[in-house]
Amino acid sequence: MALSLEKIIHNLHFDRLFLDRISLIEHQKRKQLHGNGVPFNYVTVFKIVLVLPADKLEQHHISLYYREIFGRNISQPSLSRALSYLKIELGLITDKENPVDARNKWVSLTPLGKKFQQHLVGSTSIAKEIDQKGNIRNVVKFMPSKNG
Repeated sequence: MALSLEKIIHNLHFDRLFLDRISLIEHQKRKQLHGNGVPFNYVTVFKIVLVLPADKLEQHHISLYYREIFGRNISQPSLSRALSYLKIELGLITDKENPVDARNKWVSLTPLGKKFQQHLVGSTSIAKEIDQKGNIRNVVKFMPSKNG
């Protein structure tokens, strides 16, 4: 049970950090990116990119794994929009040249994207990140406790 709860907390922490990244970009650009919430497929596509091996980071494979994991197809335009958003707006991925087929784009993680990858898998090396107020960033403080 404790290990399952820890995995859930890491996943919630990742989601919070993803939303914090969007807030930071909105603040920097002085514009709101999402009036009605962040599209679910932006988050899910990014999570798939984070767990796929480097040699499977092409749009075709991302689409296949999306269907396998979530049981739903993602259209090519939706996948392209999500990848473009992750690249252009958030700076989490970058294009990588495909040596076999230039039409089938590959992606790779930026250094910031790799940091998000560590958060998603629960790397202990990032467990004590500090926020702007000097507090340790952790969603555990938002979880209900037995006492309250």
